[in-house]
Amino acid sequence: MMERLEARGRRIAERAADAAVERLAAEARAALPGLEIEAEAGRVTIAARSLGRRWLTDPALRWLGGLLR
Repeated sequence: MMERLEARGRRIAERAADAAVERLAAEARAALPGLEIEAEAGRVTIAARSLGRRWLTDPALRWLGGLLR
C-alpha cells in the first residue's frame, strides 16, 4: 500500500515539474525574443549568440524565476 502511495506521489510530482518546465519555457519564449529556448526533461535550456553579454544587460535573463509568477 505504501509503495503505491509513493509511486502515485512521484507521478504527481513529475507531472507538476514537467508542467512548470513547459510553462517557464513558454513564458521565456514570449519575454525573450531571439533566443533559442528548449524545454527538456526537468530543465529549460537557453542558447543564443552573445548570451553572456545579453545576460549582463537584460534583467529578465537574470531572474527567469520571475516569469513563473
